Amino acid sequence: MHQCTCSHYALTNCYLDYDDESSHTSVIRANYVYLLETLDVKLSGLVDQLYCDQVVRAEERDDINAEQTSFRANEKLLSVLSRKSPQQFQLFLDALDKCGQQHVHNVITRRQGLLMKTVYIQIAKFGYCHYVVCRLHVCL
Repeated sequence: MHQCTCSHYALTNCYLDYDDESSHTSVIRANYVYLLETLDVKLSGLVDQLYCDQVVRAEERDDINAEQTSFRANEKLLSVLSRKSPQQFQLFLDALDKCGQQHVHNVITRRQGLLMKTVYIQIAKFGYCHYVVCRLHVCL
């Protein structure tokens, strides 16, 4: 990772965004059955991690946890995620890794093949925020 040594700039935020051709909703849709059958939202702590990362609200977390079966909980989580931003979907992918479900992350991102991603880097300069946008080709 390259670190800026210039004292006038500070990296304050960085996140990935899927472009229109491979949006996060398309990733969910393309992997829907796999995600329904494979996600572990009940025992892995995934929903709590998503709550801590401010991806889901307390009400959404409680609704997901209230489901009687893993299948129904997964279904509810996917419904919630499809209404979230691409940045929140990236936090979901990160949460999969944190909760021991890297295999799920790997499968749903590799199925998409070559992805175009936009990296938004927020840089603070003298109290002002600037965004630098870069296009990356990521082969998965």
